[in-house]
Amino acid sequence: MSTVRLEAVKTGMDQVTSPEGVRDTGRDGAPLDKDIPMQPASTDIWDKKYRLKTKRGEPVYGTIDDTYKRVAKALADAETTVEKQKYWYERFLWALRRGAIPAGRITSNAGALEHKPATSTINCTVSGTITDSMDGILDKVHEAGLTLKAGCGIGYEFSTLPRAART
Repeated sequence: MSTVRLEAVKTGMDQVTSPEGVRDTGRDGAPLDKDIPMQPASTDIWDKKYRLKTKRGEPVYGTIDDTYKRVAKALADAETTVEKQKYWYERFLWALRRGAIPAGRITSNAGALEHKPATSTINCTVSGTITDSMDGILDKVHEAGLTLKAGCGIGYEFSTLPRAART
């Protein structure tokens, strides 16, 4: 288990303190005991890119907090025991509710397998070596198509191609 731990204990309605009794504060030192409402643009982006929907486009969950819970559970489920899963679920959820932002594919796809079976939580990949041949180039184009279909990004390393080649 990591030596870095997010230790938080709920002490009131919206007040959170560490086990040492130190109260969470924002960058300005003000206590974090009031929710900041979502801006319309933020709600729109969440709804279009990250909110889990059925294949027919109907929302599965009603709030962004439901998205946080889905992502936190999916991340914590990687642990080997129920005890560790519960431990990390609480910490991941705590972090998400306080502004931690995972990569877009994680937010969109973690815990969504039932509704999005052909997607991935990998945000970006790097293509393998591109050989200087038509077959080598077309193999990588095919690989890119499958990668993009899964909702991932792809990067290329062109050093194996001749310097005079137009890329």
